[in-house]
Amino acid sequence: MSPRSLATKAKKKTVRPASKPPKRKPPVPAAARKPATMDDYLARVTGNSRVALDKLRGLIRKAVPDAEECISYAIPAFRLHGTVIAGFAATRAGCSYFPFSGSTLATLGEDLRGYDKTKSALHFSPDKPLPARLVRKLLKARIDETRG
Repeated sequence: MSPRSLATKAKKKTVRPASKPPKRKPPVPAAARKPATMDDYLARVTGNSRVALDKLRGLIRKAVPDAEECISYAIPAFRLHGTVIAGFAATRAGCSYFPFSGSTLATLGEDLRGYDKTKSALHFSPDKPLPARLVRKLLKARIDETRG
């Protein structure tokens, strides 16, 4: 490079303004924070969804009395011998049951006919909660998976 081009390059340096301090994020509203307990989560759910999820909670507790309640992935769940075996959530469209496995629902194909589902979630209307018999089958299938 010629001395002239070096001088031109030196003159073209731009001066950047001093950086501003980072903006503070506004505090997260209490309703948007992750719940600490199942009761915290359910306190935020209202109407028929609350009734359906309370019923589902009772069914799971009765079917697997040794399971401990916990929060996993920000939703109410049940842990048995260190493994999460079931969870549930209220959604805009209704309610969902989560076996915390990508294969449990596939093993109960015929029993789940009539329900919307994904690989890892079973969706149901709060007006038509999951039957106790189906909840027991879901739990048995998931527990069997964890043992095998």
